[in-house]
Amino acid sequence: MESKKNDILQAAIRLFSRKGYYSTSVEEIAKESGMAKASFYKYFQGKEELPLEMCIILENNIEQDIRALYSKPDLTNEDKLHDFIVLYLRNLVKNKVYSMMDLPEPSMLIFQNEQLNSTFEQHEYKLYKWVCDCLIDVFGSDIEDYVWDITFVLKSVVFEYIRFFADRMNDETVEHLAQFLLYLTKSLVASLNSTDLAPNLWSDQGWLTGIILSNPFDQGRRVLSLFHSLEDSILLSSWSLEEKQEYQQISTLLKEEALKASPQKGLLKALFSYLEQQKELEKTCHLLKNALNLKPNPD
Repeated sequence: MESKKNDILQAAIRLFSRKGYYSTSVEEIAKESGMAKASFYKYFQGKEELPLEMCIILENNIEQDIRALYSKPDLTNEDKLHDFIVLYLRNLVKNKVYSMMDLPEPSMLIFQNEQLNSTFEQHEYKLYKWVCDCLIDVFGSDIEDYVWDITFVLKSVVFEYIRFFADRMNDETVEHLAQFLLYLTKSLVASLNSTDLAPNLWSDQGWLTGIILSNPFDQGRRVLSLFHSLEDSILLSSWSLEEKQEYQQISTLLKEEALKASPQKGLLKALFSYLEQQKELEKTCHLLKNALNLKPNPD
């Protein structure tokens, strides 16, 4: 079923890119994905669900990348902000969110289904709130009063740039845009910090309704902390030098795989199974699996 849903989404993205959202019909999307119109409705209630599905995929990918980024040790604040901007831009391009550019501002979409409209807004809020969280983490709590203003400016620049240059976006142009956004962000922060009465356009919650969010930044830090605990447990154990070296090697392999953008879950579970042979490592491994969203092996 997931494969068919993805076929529909990819077909919709191609058509939206060529014709625009409003000029594309459900019948055209179904035909492009190789199915009858009636089959489309087995997976989606209507065309308006497609932007929501695209937003959810984008959100899941960015959340995973944030956790991986914040699991890395010894990143400077500048590296952290640069890598965050790059991962965000790459996901926007990969997700082809720019194919929806002829839609009104996403938070202003009026779906026939009020619940769907509310759900879309919540997902949109989460994506922008993560930008705010990253900026506060890098520049400190002093920018909290105007962090939504900075986010709004960055958001506007990104979407206008992609609107005009989407077809030419690649790793090089992403890096160029990231460098400009890095410069712009630091300039805005410096300017607002030097002004006694900094202008404020948005409330603390920005231009969207606030909701309680999971925090991939803290999840990433927790993963890093647990890997340190795992390494300490091995070093402080009473095992032979040969055993310590063996388990350190497995721990390193586990860390390298876990921090990849798309880790292999089967390999992660196999490495965990090996480490869990030692009773001293069971608890830390269990906590790490939860932090990495790996379901524990059934008893």
